[in-house]
Amino acid sequence: MKQAILLLGSNLDNRLAYLRKGIRYLNTEKTKIITTSSVYESPAFGYKSSNKYYNVAVKINFSISPKSLLELCLSIEDNLDRIRHSNIRYSDRTIDIDIILIDEEIIATKTLTVPHPRMHERIFCLKPVQEIASNWIIPTFAISVNEALNNLKETSLVTKLDVKI
Repeated sequence: MKQAILLLGSNLDNRLAYLRKGIRYLNTEKTKIITTSSVYESPAFGYKSSNKYYNVAVKINFSISPKSLLELCLSIEDNLDRIRHSNIRYSDRTIDIDIILIDEEIIATKTLTVPHPRMHERIFCLKPVQEIASNWIIPTFAISVNEALNNLKETSLVTKLDVKI
């Protein structure tokens, strides 16, 4: 079995409910949740929105291919009313599920890049991931999640919330 770190995010409607449903749908026969981070709140990144994001990282065991894991994540997003805009890169969303890391693998295909290519730049990703996988190595940079977080200049934009996932 392989392990992966996924990041779930939501900034529309009942954000916590969308995260909870996403996590529940990820717990299948072939993908098992091992641990879940706290929920973190942050402003939108890469575009302007008045809706703040809730983000949570999950560590999973999985017995399917990385491509099948991506397909599962996309189908969960579809089931939770994620709307994709073909001409807009970033927009508000009910749910977003990104594959951040898979063991220490590097994957570069047309549809999947692991480690997530911008994870090391994003405090909203690194904070929850660090909580559950601080020593995991980001193989494209040969540094740990902890080191990547320490390299960030701006770390005040993310708030850990006191809510149960």
